[in-house]
Amino acid sequence: MRSLRGKFLLAFVAFALLAIGGMTLAAEGILRERARAHARVSFTAARAQLVRSLKLRYETFVAVSDLSYVLPGIRDVASMTDEADFGLGTDSDDRDKLQDLHENLSAADFGWSKATERGFFAVADYKGRLVYSSAASAGFGGDVKRVRAIAEAYDEKQGFAGAMLVRGDDPELARAGLLGGPRPGALLVFARATVLAGVPRAVFIQITDARRVLDEVALGEAGTALALVAPDGAVEGNVPDPVLHVGFGSGSEPRAVDALGAHWLVQTNPLSWGEESTPIASIVLARNLDVGLAVLLAGARRLLLLSGGLLGVALLLAVSLSRRLARPIVELESAAQRVAGGDLNAAVEPTSGDEIGRLARAFNQMTEGLRERERIKLMFKRYLAPDVVDYLLVHPEAVKLGGERKTLTVMFSDLAGFTSMSENSDPALVVQILNTYFSKVSERISARGGVVDKYIGDAVMSFFGAPVPLENHALQACLAALDHLDALDELGPLSQKEAWPELSARIGINTGEVIVGNIGGEQSQDYTVIGDSVNLASRLEGANKEYGTRALVSESVWVLAQHALEGRELDLIRLSGRQKPVRVYELIGLKGALESDPKRRLMLREFAEGLALYRAREFQHALSAFERALAAVPRDGPSRAYCERSRRYLVEPPDAEWDGVYSAKSK
Repeated sequence: MRSLRGKFLLAFVAFALLAIGGMTLAAEGILRERARAHARVSFTAARAQLVRSLKLRYETFVAVSDLSYVLPGIRDVASMTDEADFGLGTDSDDRDKLQDLHENLSAADFGWSKATERGFFAVADYKGRLVYSSAASAGFGGDVKRVRAIAEAYDEKQGFAGAMLVRGDDPELARAGLLGGPRPGALLVFARATVLAGVPRAVFIQITDARRVLDEVALGEAGTALALVAPDGAVEGNVPDPVLHVGFGSGSEPRAVDALGAHWLVQTNPLSWGEESTPIASIVLARNLDVGLAVLLAGARRLLLLSGGLLGVALLLAVSLSRRLARPIVELESAAQRVAGGDLNAAVEPTSGDEIGRLARAFNQMTEGLRERERIKLMFKRYLAPDVVDYLLVHPEAVKLGGERKTLTVMFSDLAGFTSMSENSDPALVVQILNTYFSKVSERISARGGVVDKYIGDAVMSFFGAPVPLENHALQACLAALDHLDALDELGPLSQKEAWPELSARIGINTGEVIVGNIGGEQSQDYTVIGDSVNLASRLEGANKEYGTRALVSESVWVLAQHALEGRELDLIRLSGRQKPVRVYELIGLKGALESDPKRRLMLREFAEGLALYRAREFQHALSAFERALAAVPRDGPSRAYCERSRRYLVEPPDAEWDGVYSAKSK
């Protein structure tokens, strides 16, 4: 029998003898399905009631905290300021004021705590310091922002509110002074800020035993267990530990598991206090499916025993037939597993002319194609970033002969003075330096989603945004440039060890329309970009010589990337070969990089003032500003360059048509 269909037909006739046993098993399956249906109804009701209880608890907390704001003690917390921050007091004064607030609140009779009878409350000031806790009357001044839910109440992105489930012995609660000591089980934490002018001024905190929350849920049927699991592993509820261990994380749909010698249905759902809030814990519901079904299942098992003899006879016939039928399938499965493990040389010997034999031949053709694809992939990954190659293998239409117009970002980088140095150096040393440098730079460009186009002597040309689309290609190019400069800093110790000259780079970046594609002939092609925007990036790299800078970007780049970067406007410059001037900016670092460098911030302010005076033809005042900038950072190249220009214009003033544009001397 050569037809696989005929083989399956024979197998079907053999297994038809199992009908009686199958009916018995089906009866048991129906009983278990009814048990699952009852469990699902119970799960849905319990989960809905728990969510409603949590929402009502939170809404009560919100209402009570809003009403409590009228109390003088709470208003004093909200109006508190740190005079030491303004030079009007000391940290000791601030501590005394905090203690006064603590004593006032400790002496007050808060009806809010008695109104809910669901835990204890605390109040923190705008800095996140504990002012009062009903559970730790002597505690105040602790940093409550260590507790995630409370930290979220200070965060505008979180809506000035937070909630979470934590262990009762969480050390952060004790260090913050919120608790008088460890508490058994898990705790539910609510936090909510009172906001004035968009700034949190006081934060109300409610902490409740999770056991109380669970006690409010009336389970519809006996046998359903409920537990809450916090992100830190804290558990509260009556789900048996073995069931929780096997069933936790089973997903939002009920799943059958075996534990404690019984069949269980387990369901896990995230728990939130609001529709758009962050989940604070997981709800785990479990039900023993065997409870209440023991008698019915016993009858089903007796029927199963009656059909056992017939089942044995049918199995003997089925085993003999299936062994012959399954052998080629097993061989095919084994070969497929070898391919999945990376062995593309796996093959299957066809032993028949039926569907299985044709499948074996198709499998061999597939592995041959995979081997060829892998060879191509490994070959091209020598020249392009791995993710670019992977993208092109899936989207071959992304590269077209002749190219297409796209807006991309192009970056040129060049080693300063390397050409003259290499003329007097050992060629082997020159190649060693360049290989090390190119390796580090290429890795960083690829990591930012860029493509290394080509190496031109000691220069590197790269672009961002093609062939893989990259929405923020201007920012990624700037980040790659900063990585580039970091790579040079990393080579410093190696340069000293290997007796290399000190390496310094100049970088130019521009965003604009280019022609990108697989450009060339049918026999030889190069995936590259061409156009005026490419030339401008190259000119910006050379313009660094005019200012003593390391990285210049055009205005088109700065407009797209300035939100994440530190930099300064440098000049309106007319570059070689271009009539229209370009506004250029120096790339300094990531946003916030200057916060710890007051001298450099001062230099940038003085430079910006000097630039405005320079363009207003106030050259004497501009010179003074630039000299102040140099006094703050003596090695600042742009300030030194503008000092020289200002002095020259004081001696030889520009004509009346002067527009502040500087014509570059270098290419």
